[in-house]
Amino acid sequence: MGQVKRYGLSRRSYICIRDEHRRSYGGNQTWFPKEGTIEEHFTHEYGCGVIAITDLFLYWAMTRPNGGNTLAAGSIEAYNKISKEKYMSLVEEIRKRYAFIFASAGTFGLQLERAINSYAKDNNINCRAKLEMDLNDLTMLKRIQQSLDNNHPVILMVGHSFPLILSRLRKKGIPFYKQTRIFGTSIKNKDKPYACYEIAKKNIFGHFVTITGMIIDAQSERANEHIMLRIASWGSEYYISYHHLRQYINQMSMPYLTAVITIEDKDEG
Repeated sequence: MGQVKRYGLSRRSYICIRDEHRRSYGGNQTWFPKEGTIEEHFTHEYGCGVIAITDLFLYWAMTRPNGGNTLAAGSIEAYNKISKEKYMSLVEEIRKRYAFIFASAGTFGLQLERAINSYAKDNNINCRAKLEMDLNDLTMLKRIQQSLDNNHPVILMVGHSFPLILSRLRKKGIPFYKQTRIFGTSIKNKDKPYACYEIAKKNIFGHFVTITGMIIDAQSERANEHIMLRIASWGSEYYISYHHLRQYINQMSMPYLTAVITIEDKDEG
């Protein structure tokens, strides 16, 4: 294997919501006011799953052959621009039609799988979502890679630790990283890692994110940075160490609590 292998979606083609101050990387549940209506409050606190599938539907609208005829396409302006206001309206519509938020329980993996497949059927998208639990280290990695290779985002469910009743007391989860420096893959950098990372958020659990890419780096500075998953969460680009994710699944969580929702084309599987 060479120094680095990269898989995933183009940054330019992924969902970018614009407002007056910044451009996001995917949607952000905290745009909804915590002190607003009960629906807005639940979306702010527990809407990560609805955000993840809304981003998926927008990505389909921009990349699938018939994407312009889908529900999400109505929120996209010229040059694939999406305003914050239209994005939030679409989230509310998706929540009403496909993915109800169950108060503090939020949404569930099986519920999101069904929501994606219902939306695909309603909008003539020839894709199938599958909630994949109880995968070993290598199989999960391969399934993520296959989905990304076919230009499909992957929804990752970072579950609670086990037993559930103690999860919120423990507050144990996985870290989210930011890239602090990118060396790239040029000849002069062949003996350097592809990138350097620093922890941006600690102990994340009970959260859905969207995997948009993967980096396998033979020259990583640390073993836990050998495989990094690029994700969209809270409107920003972060990275997850695959080593940390699997360590969390095997030692703290359970396979049915931390899983992936992969997408495949129906005519391919």
